[in-house]
Amino acid sequence: MDLKVYQRKGNLKVYQRKGKKKKRVLPQQQTFELPDEIVWEIMIRLPVESLARFKTVSKAWLAIISDPSFVRAHLQCSKQKQHRNPSHFLINPKFLLEISNADAFSTNIQFYQWCLQENMMRSTATLLYGRHFPTSEFGRVSDMAHCDGLMLLPTDTKVYVFNPATKDTIALPESQRNMMWHHRCLPVGLGLDTSTGKYKVARSFYRSRCSDPVEIVAMGMEVFTINGKHGSWRETLVDPPYPILSSQAATHYKGCLFYSIDKNNLQRPPHGLVRFSLADETFGVTPLITNIYPEVDHDDFFISEFDGELCCTYLCSHLQRVLVFTTRGVDHPKWSLRYLINVQSHFYPLVPLGSGRILLRGGNCLLGYNLEASEIEVGERFDMDEIRYLAPSQDTLGRAWENVLWFDLISYTESLVPVTPKVSSQTL
Repeated sequence: MDLKVYQRKGNLKVYQRKGKKKKRVLPQQQTFELPDEIVWEIMIRLPVESLARFKTVSKAWLAIISDPSFVRAHLQCSKQKQHRNPSHFLINPKFLLEISNADAFSTNIQFYQWCLQENMMRSTATLLYGRHFPTSEFGRVSDMAHCDGLMLLPTDTKVYVFNPATKDTIALPESQRNMMWHHRCLPVGLGLDTSTGKYKVARSFYRSRCSDPVEIVAMGMEVFTINGKHGSWRETLVDPPYPILSSQAATHYKGCLFYSIDKNNLQRPPHGLVRFSLADETFGVTPLITNIYPEVDHDDFFISEFDGELCCTYLCSHLQRVLVFTTRGVDHPKWSLRYLINVQSHFYPLVPLGSGRILLRGGNCLLGYNLEASEIEVGERFDMDEIRYLAPSQDTLGRAWENVLWFDLISYTESLVPVTPKVSSQTL
């Protein structure tokens, strides 16, 4: 036997068999690296929640996801998905601390994500993001404005901007320009300046302390650029051509904000909307349709963005019909009658549902309406109180609020758009 001495311990010899060990040859593992273009195309289709986790995988992925061009591409992909299937909504309940005090709203701001299902009566909404501010931080709140996944909350003290998908929040600085009605929420809007790619908040304010009921109030406009250079409100070079109705959230469409006119004490007020361009920060008036037949109350209308168009909804009381006009024009709009809806109260369209159906809202009531049959779909009329609102720690019963005054309901496109300066992509 062919042996060799391996080790000597005292007089003891330890032997082992002489010979070469056979090495196991493992099959060579091949690694494939996807091209950056393919990684990009995959990632822009992922939800924000997944991308937030991927930021911690590597510096390279963090750099991709934080890149402004990726944020824009992801937003466009989200918009296309929502347009093809407009079933995703964000719900923000507005409830009072005490039912007898309309000036004391809860400072617990919550955003619930709701997906419209075939059986609306069994719908549930899950908490996406919540932020509890100090009780004394504000009293009154107004309707939310929204643009590209960002939500703007006007209050009687400050303005807040949220991105519920990224859990990003900013309180805009206070301004001392407003001279009247400090207990009210000022008219405000949020939109995209397409010339710079920046998001702007535009808020009108009262120049005069005079509250004489026969006087025309003088108003100005101030602008805050989100993630801008200065981080403060700037006054525009020109004032609005007409007073703007207080406590309203402007409608954003094609880089402009549209405000309703306060016609009190105006001798010949125009039948139109004050239009504010976010690019050059100038004003104009967008005419509304006139001489409508059947006759409607021209001062009782609702402005919104619907299916990629500017939308104006009127109620014809004596015929119990809702008339929905739309236009793609801004400066010289050509309004056309899109829908004549057979309902008895003031509803307005939220989203098209396909197959000749649309979703309508009136107050806290939602309707699935069949345009071909001119009737409400069977089983598709319910109140938003009937939705089950679930937080991650709650059971399937959900929660309810006794003092809910109204719900903001917004067709929701999630995005990565930041509202606060981000940490450099060079650090993890």
